[in-house]
Amino acid sequence: MRYQYTGAVPYALIDKARESFEAYRSDKEPLMARIRDNERFYKKSYSHITHNLEKVMTCDTPLIFSAIENARADAIDNYPSVTILEREPDGTRAAELLTKIIPAQLEISEFKRAYKENIRSKLKYGTAVYGVFFDKVTGNIDIKGIDIADVYVDMNVSDVQDSPFVFIAAAVENDTLRERYPMFRDLFEGDCEAETADGTRELRDRSRVIDCYYKKADGAVHLMKLCRDTVIAATEDMDGYDRGLYDHELYPVVFDVLYPAENSPFGFGMLDIGKATQTAIDKLDRAITENIMCGAKPRYLAKRNGGIDEAEFRDMSKNIVHYEGETDAIVAVGSTPLADTALSHRERKKDELKELLANRDFQQGSTYGGVTAASAIQTLRQTGEKRTRAIISDTYDAYKRIIYMVIELMRQFYSEKRTYRVTDELGQKRFVSLDSSMMFRQKWGDSGVRLSRIMFDIDVVPQHEDPTSRETANGTIMTFYNSGMLAPENAAMAVTALKNMQFDGKEQLIADIEKLRQGEGNASFGGLSDSAAELPEAQDPQKGAG
Repeated sequence: MRYQYTGAVPYALIDKARESFEAYRSDKEPLMARIRDNERFYKKSYSHITHNLEKVMTCDTPLIFSAIENARADAIDNYPSVTILEREPDGTRAAELLTKIIPAQLEISEFKRAYKENIRSKLKYGTAVYGVFFDKVTGNIDIKGIDIADVYVDMNVSDVQDSPFVFIAAAVENDTLRERYPMFRDLFEGDCEAETADGTRELRDRSRVIDCYYKKADGAVHLMKLCRDTVIAATEDMDGYDRGLYDHELYPVVFDVLYPAENSPFGFGMLDIGKATQTAIDKLDRAITENIMCGAKPRYLAKRNGGIDEAEFRDMSKNIVHYEGETDAIVAVGSTPLADTALSHRERKKDELKELLANRDFQQGSTYGGVTAASAIQTLRQTGEKRTRAIISDTYDAYKRIIYMVIELMRQFYSEKRTYRVTDELGQKRFVSLDSSMMFRQKWGDSGVRLSRIMFDIDVVPQHEDPTSRETANGTIMTFYNSGMLAPENAAMAVTALKNMQFDGKEQLIADIEKLRQGEGNASFGGLSDSAAELPEAQDPQKGAG
């Protein structure tokens, strides 16, 4: 059933959106076919758990599974930590406040859960998709991991922000839709087909709703919801969206790509580059296992009229086996042992797979050649983790885009003060407040006072959970302490030395030394005093923000 639309969105735009969705879905089908094939291959790593012993002997070695999980563990060990930096002096206090508040906001938005889930998707399929939304019902910022199968964009652009449309499909319960959109209740009949990495599933109690994001000529991003080719909601029909859905004028999605594909917003993953070698290893495993089993369990050729008592022959407790007829009625079937080259070839293929997936032994704590010194092991690990660091660096780039959207959503929607519980450098709990007026400055002009945005830079460093990294950083600080470099009279020398060193936490250590030199001690909260949360009230940022 198709309803007559009477809103502000032009019919030409609606028809173009429908045509674009079908085109995007058609262009995406080769990608989805590859993802479905990869998912079937990946499941072989653990599917034998639900089968019998005979299935286990098919020798589907989970080497890629192990590599993916190790890479995911590295990403979790290097969970990002953000520092907000001011671009101009009058943004210092707001930047310090946001540095404390952003982690608390991410915890409220359950970003870490989305991060952990999306890292696996990125490694398996080559792409992870985040959605950064503001929920007007709850008044909270939502950060979600979006299933790659639910996103449809122009497949011929590298940056998703260059796509004419962005579509996000969702299977929504019919009762929820009827309650939210009562004027279209007859439209929500269920029988939804949802695309997943496993294939298409039928959900009889749900309907598919497509969120269509599009940009207008003035750069404003708008949203319309489609169900069965009918527009059931559109921001152009609602009050308060004259400047679009979000003031940052970006589609509320962020793509985190592992290995980019040419002129495509999607990438390819570890399964794509490793499954051919993994398949060769599995074939070799099967051949080696079958050869060993043939040698361990002798087989025989027996004449049908040889007169052998087969029951006695199979009973290993019998010392005598009776037979009638010829003495050569049963003959052992010999097996040819595999050459050493077959075994060494398998090991070479395993080493090849480790190189392809950057999953070398010393990165997992194993070493060869008599390497036992902790410093040498750490050096080997750091040398072998070049690709891991590159992957994590790309993830941090996506993280920066997420943080930028979070800040801009706060600037747009947090007109009332919000209180956050944060932790200072001494581990003490504090409560600080934020509202959007703190992210604007007042400027005087010929036409009077106007508001302009305070702009920030975003710096991301790993929040190391790796014990070795933490121990190294702590050891560096203790070395400074034991040498007397942290004494106030040596502060200038210490700061000069620190500025030429590279380790996590360096900036905070420099700031603390400067405070000691100036006699401030721990009087302030990381440079943010209690009053920093209480900036002068400004005008409504929704009115005349520059």
